[in-house]
Amino acid sequence: MDKAQAGIFIEGAPHNRFLEFSLSPGVEAMALKNALAETLATDLENSRKAPHVVWGFGQELATKLFSGGTPDDLRSFPGYGSGKHQAPETQRDLFMWIHGAYEDDVFDTARAHFKAVAPVCQLDLDITGFKYRKDHDLIGFEDGTANPKTDDARSAAALNATGGSILLTQKWLHKLIDFEKLPVAEQEQVVGRTKFENLELEGDDMPPTSHVSRTDVNVKGIAQKVYRRSAPFGDMHEHGLYFVSFSTELARHDIQLKRMYGETDDGLHDRLTEFSTAVTGSYWYVPPTTQLRTLLD
Repeated sequence: MDKAQAGIFIEGAPHNRFLEFSLSPGVEAMALKNALAETLATDLENSRKAPHVVWGFGQELATKLFSGGTPDDLRSFPGYGSGKHQAPETQRDLFMWIHGAYEDDVFDTARAHFKAVAPVCQLDLDITGFKYRKDHDLIGFEDGTANPKTDDARSAAALNATGGSILLTQKWLHKLIDFEKLPVAEQEQVVGRTKFENLELEGDDMPPTSHVSRTDVNVKGIAQKVYRRSAPFGDMHEHGLYFVSFSTELARHDIQLKRMYGETDDGLHDRLTEFSTAVTGSYWYVPPTTQLRTLLD
């Protein structure tokens, strides 16, 4: 964990800003390296001071910046599903997550980082995430219940041997009015947990199409654990969850998404996708601090 970007694991911050960028047409990777050097140096020097900044890079950019020192399984987001149930591909180049205790500090830090890379990048996504109730999603259920609870378990789920991570991000738009029309008992069937006690359904009470059933996966006896740091966002017109999930390997994200979108042998999809729609999807390499420092050379 000490090799990783510290902001991955620092919990409790109520204010979040998520930024996704694409390199502007004709801009080379080295131009971005020069543009981000000053802000990156400041982040590395103050990595445990709020606001915390986590950096991620799409496959194409990461390969150029880190000279092949990227995970073998890193790839761009391919998209999943078909018809009404799809997770689209909107792969971008550069990701920043800024989080902290005070909204003004998070905003100022995000703006400084935006100004640094704006000459060479275009901003594709800017989401302000917030803490909702007691770590709840806007649908009214507690989020991240299955996250690993200890430092060792978090590291095992999120980091590879070098301290790097594969990150999945998706912007989900909720159909709250439709979901809230369901009786609480049916909402619980969709999610796979009780709404108020936050207890996982058991036995015949757990539908195979519940969100818990589709994402709680074992492969050859190994639980495919990931470490989620998602945040609710939105206004009165558009609202949902910005999904943030760190994994030791891309395959853990891949099998969960395939099971959610009917791409496994049973052909079942996650019922939660009937009430929430993914509108973006990217995979990112989140390098350890030692690799980030090479960008300052």
